[in-house]
Amino acid sequence: MTDNVVSFEDQRLARLGSIFGTSEEELAIARRIAGLEARTKERETVRDYVDRLETGEVMLHPFDGSPPSAVDLAQLIDLLAGYDAMLTDVIDRLEDELE
Repeated sequence: MTDNVVSFEDQRLARLGSIFGTSEEELAIARRIAGLEARTKERETVRDYVDRLETGEVMLHPFDGSPPSAVDLAQLIDLLAGYDAMLTDVIDRLEDELE
């Protein structure tokens, strides 16, 4: 069902043409801007989640009923911090490409 909706939208957009123009350069710039906006929003989400974990607003509860482990929480925060660093590198690269 979703495929049909997407294909109808693709057909409609194909008839209208691109709002960004048709040259390869304009399309490349639009693609980079969209990627930059998506990575920036994703980084904001990751940072918000890390903040919530660090303040104790979000807790990890094992399925087996054992008490939450501080080690597991620290590992998750470390993983998300690494992902944040990777996103920052990608955003910096995309910003450099736009200039």
